[in-house]
Amino acid sequence: MRSDPSSNEGPPAGLTGGPTSPDARRVLLVNPNRCEQPYPVYPLGLAYLQRALRAFGCATATWDALAAADTLESRIRSFAPTAVALSMRNVDNVQAHNARSFVGELLDTCRRIRDATKAPLILGGSGFSLFPRELFELTGADYGIQGEGEASLVRLLEALESAGPLESLPGLVHRGADGRTRVNPPVPGRPSFDAEPEHDAQVLRAYAGRGSLPGVQTQRGCPLRCCYCTYPLIEGTRSRYRSADHIVREMGRLVELGVKYTFVVDSVFNTNAEHVARICEALVAARLGMEWQCFLRPRNLSRKLLELMKRAGLRHIEFGSDSLSDPVLKRYGKGFTYEEILGASTAARELGIKFSHFLIFGGPGETPETVEETLSRAQGISGSLYFASIGMRIYPGTPLWREVAPEERGQTPSDYLATPRFHLERPFTVEDLYGRLQRHRERHHNWVVGDPSPEFLETMEKLRARGVRGPMWEYIETLQRVAGSPSGGGGK
Repeated sequence: MRSDPSSNEGPPAGLTGGPTSPDARRVLLVNPNRCEQPYPVYPLGLAYLQRALRAFGCATATWDALAAADTLESRIRSFAPTAVALSMRNVDNVQAHNARSFVGELLDTCRRIRDATKAPLILGGSGFSLFPRELFELTGADYGIQGEGEASLVRLLEALESAGPLESLPGLVHRGADGRTRVNPPVPGRPSFDAEPEHDAQVLRAYAGRGSLPGVQTQRGCPLRCCYCTYPLIEGTRSRYRSADHIVREMGRLVELGVKYTFVVDSVFNTNAEHVARICEALVAARLGMEWQCFLRPRNLSRKLLELMKRAGLRHIEFGSDSLSDPVLKRYGKGFTYEEILGASTAARELGIKFSHFLIFGGPGETPETVEETLSRAQGISGSLYFASIGMRIYPGTPLWREVAPEERGQTPSDYLATPRFHLERPFTVEDLYGRLQRHRERHHNWVVGDPSPEFLETMEKLRARGVRGPMWEYIETLQRVAGSPSGGGGK
């Protein structure tokens, strides 16, 4: 049942009456994400919500579009939820050359939920948090939560049970008595990050079986200033760290569930070298046998720290370098130089750690000369794989949004939602840059441009069947050299 936005009769059916037992609080967690390129991403956010909800006294169930054996409608009938919490991770695939929006899939999932239950529908997730008002109004959801959801979702359920006021709930998106959308200011960032996930073993195993790397998050918040990045908007600008004991305990639980390789999903793991060292020292002492990969930045990364990380199980690094040209790095707001990129790469190679660099072509400050400089310098970094993307996705609230200033042209965030829009410096076009990078890839097989080929995906399936774990991108250069066809790999 869709709430009448002009009504002031209280919360939607399903959570009134002050339940006192877990059976009276039944929350269905829904992940509608069907994207599997370059691999399906395990819904770690729902695992965090599940832990918080169960601590509150809720019975929970998870329906995942990629992992569920039943339909969404049948799960709703069998579980009979008193609330449905849907998490939207991404609004699009962030590819200018082959842009695909996920908003239509979200609308379809919300319609199916509406048709199957009268329970209130609550939206959240990182994708929703970027366009909270727009997605709330498009879907007709009852409520939305912008930003971190564990505490806010529990507080919302408490307020709905008691018919309490909603205006004070941080990050809540709701309708006022006049039917207009209200977006409460999000919490500026909790003083600490001590939440822990509770995994659905069936969902976890289903994702692991499809090549996904279940994630571990050691911190939230990002103090860095990359011009396009949304992490500071979603998690705050101050880093908040979990303790090493928490991380070891969580990795130990994953090992018990059969996971042998994980992904540290922090926006950047080494924002604080002491934090990294504490975790790695604890992992070395615990001897879990867990291998892992992470996102790193070249600054604040000594050889000594890399050696410790390797002893703790680090096997693969994904560097968010974005460019190998210093003027472009400065305009992108990266805070490091090409020499630091080269130094970190050399140390990783000498230590036998596989690594890759993600590069964005055509962003602010890019010129034909800086493109060629990056392509030339890349060949001087031995042992690296490169993932190339074209243009920068423009999201509201980022420094890039302020630089582009869409409002001055009468545009709103809605114009950037359903149709993904990218910034591309003149005189570049998507077609020209894509063609230039493809020609480069034909000569240099350690480059990935475009989507995975069917042959590559088939080979990855065979490797998985043989028990190969971890990211598959370390095999890309060899496969491209043999097959001579484009392929793809991991991405942030």
